[in-house]
Amino acid sequence: MHRTMFPASEPPSPEIVAELLAQWVDPVTEEPPGTRYRLYPTPARGADTQGSYLIYLPPSYEQNDSKRYPVIYWLHAGFQSARQGAWAVQKYDAAIRANLMPEVIIVLPQALPVGWYVDSKDGKLPVEQVIIKNLIPHIDINYRTIARKEGRGIEGHSMGGFGALHLGLKFPNLFGAISAIAPSILRNLSDEPVYRTYYTFNGDQNYYEEVGPWNLAKLNAKMLNEEKIKLRILCGEYDSRLLPALQEYHEWLKELGIEHIFVTVKGAGHDYREIFEGYGQGVFTFWSNAFKDLE
Repeated sequence: MHRTMFPASEPPSPEIVAELLAQWVDPVTEEPPGTRYRLYPTPARGADTQGSYLIYLPPSYEQNDSKRYPVIYWLHAGFQSARQGAWAVQKYDAAIRANLMPEVIIVLPQALPVGWYVDSKDGKLPVEQVIIKNLIPHIDINYRTIARKEGRGIEGHSMGGFGALHLGLKFPNLFGAISAIAPSILRNLSDEPVYRTYYTFNGDQNYYEEVGPWNLAKLNAKMLNEEKIKLRILCGEYDSRLLPALQEYHEWLKELGIEHIFVTVKGAGHDYREIFEGYGQGVFTFWSNAFKDLE
């Protein structure tokens, strides 16, 4: 039974936590509209291991077997699964068909619902390694992608927004565009419920800071500008928990000289759909600009 969906404020039982810590493969194989459910090898975890993902292929993919496409990696939130992004896929597909953005491939990885898209401090949950060393090469080998940073973007919501910033800022040679939607990047680890973070950070503030977007922005500021990485951060005006931190992060990026877009979306809270719809066509313009120079 698929049980990653439960109230965000409710601490999970030990049984559910044990299930989530092993959920590299989404136990639900149903394919949401416009997507395909696929498995891939994850040797970063060990021999004979697998992960899963959903993938969206654009309208012309089957008809034009010589065309290559940019890829957006869409990262789900905490205690969610890859299929959280199915709604976004439908919206992006409609925008593509309306010529509001270019055709893209969208990959929805099934990451650990408690994994934060980093390698856990104890090394038991190598989420980052699986995505960078296993998933991305697998996608580039098996689909007609534009396999360079200019053709690769990453987007995520909440914990996935943390992940988009972590991976995008750490690997500017791999991702040319980063879209963080209400990213959970609070300064202090203790401000996050321990049941959400312990299995990744083990309560270690120093490790949380080391792998977090604040530190990575500072470490790679020069490279991010040299590589002309496109970065946007969106947050709902009613997201009282995250908005102050994201406003501070916006000032931090300006201080570091990192070009970016920061928008507080009117009428939206922490909900991805509210932010997406509240921002309007700007959602799609970002990707049009990100991929405009691709042939």
